[in-house]
Amino acid sequence: MRNIIFITIFLLSTICTAQNNDSIPESEKEYLELLNYTPKNFKIDLENKPSSEFLKTELNSIWKLKFAYELKDKLNDNEIKLLEDQINQLAVAYFLEKKPIIIESVGGYSGCPEQLVTSELNNETKVTILNFCSGGCIVNNKTEDFIRIFNNRTEKLLLN
Repeated sequence: MRNIIFITIFLLSTICTAQNNDSIPESEKEYLELLNYTPKNFKIDLENKPSSEFLKTELNSIWKLKFAYELKDKLNDNEIKLLEDQINQLAVAYFLEKKPIIIESVGGYSGCPEQLVTSELNNETKVTILNFCSGGCIVNNKTEDFIRIFNNRTEKLLLN
């Protein structure tokens, strides 16, 4: 009887441990933190806040701006311009915190890399590379446009 109780307790503790959030790999935690992080220098344009229902959330992270930009077909020209300005400002804010980011679109037929966050030297500056994994063969042009806008700003800052 003692053995059965011991085995039951052991199995339950193993199951609970497996479901613990600490089981998320460190690289994925870093990736998610970067996607959801709001740099201290980032200022949300409250004066020109869009009125669209699709943009009611605070547009203060890579993840939120990316998803908002993917809805640009449902927005007017002023709202799209505001989003593009916010994307540029977010890239600048990361740069000012000495955390420049380049986003790469990966995936497709070859699959996604194991490392979602890497780094490289660009003009003697350490740059963080975030891999956006498409998960399939279909390219989302709106995501590609978001990446282009964000990366163009970061690359211009790295040249100076």
